[in-house]
Amino acid sequence: MRLIFMGSPKFALPVLKNLIDSHHNLVGIYTQPDKPAGRGRQMKSPEVKLFAKDLGFDVHQPPSLKDSKIYEEISQLKPDLIIVAAYGKLIPKELLSIPKFGFWNLHPSILPEYRGPSPVISAILDGKASTGVTLMQMDEGLDTGPIIEQEQFELNTTDSAEEITGKLFVIGGEMLMKNIPNLISGSVTQKPQSTDLATITNLVKKSDGLINWNDTAEHIIRMERAYRNWPGIYTKWKNKTIKILELKVNKLDESCEAPGKVKKLEDKLIIQTKNGSLIISKLKLEGKKEVSGVDFISGYPDFINAQLQ
Repeated sequence: MRLIFMGSPKFALPVLKNLIDSHHNLVGIYTQPDKPAGRGRQMKSPEVKLFAKDLGFDVHQPPSLKDSKIYEEISQLKPDLIIVAAYGKLIPKELLSIPKFGFWNLHPSILPEYRGPSPVISAILDGKASTGVTLMQMDEGLDTGPIIEQEQFELNTTDSAEEITGKLFVIGGEMLMKNIPNLISGSVTQKPQSTDLATITNLVKKSDGLINWNDTAEHIIRMERAYRNWPGIYTKWKNKTIKILELKVNKLDESCEAPGKVKKLEDKLIIQTKNGSLIISKLKLEGKKEVSGVDFISGYPDFINAQLQ
């Protein structure tokens, strides 16, 4: 079986490793172009590129898959199947017909729920008890293709979205390797998705991390898990940004008259919400180092009794 892999971030690596370790012929690896990152805006390569290059593989990094040269390039590789795992770019419909068996995609949700770019973040924010991973046949739509296999995954109350996504792609990589032999033997089954049950997720923006203290304590805790790796959660005080780096519940079911009110309770920094209050254990004022909640109010005593929005 001649295979092409398309993926970019670290959590796609288990899928790629499984393909490399298999007896199949991996004829191409595609990933996103290098991008500037960090304060110095140094060019950073996707984890898939770094891993594959270390093993001696050539890596393709086209800025777009819509270029006719890419169509010719992939056609010349003569893939039987192309596997997509968090590639980060839409696949043009013109490419879908190149491989004999089309494109397979691993998506970290139980489709048709949470189609789109942020399924795990959305599941956390919605307070779901479980999510999962889907192996699907790609079509022209956004995560709309027929389902090959799915597996449920129970969510805990501590893992970040990135940690959960990594676990889901480990499961998905095993699911993929189990189904490729079925594809070769002609025993793969597919079932269409129910459009009526579909939900769509959106790209996460930096502004999504701004805390609304009129939300509940439970929701803000979910925000921290969902956005921990990026964009983080933050609040505003005196026209400056304060990043909330670590927090936990003080009281979960407590009616507060002034959501956003900052209090000091013994040696704890407490902020009230619409329902419940939170202990802020670690935070960072813009331009300053991260500190504990206690140290912050020692340095900024006027933060006590502040009213955050």
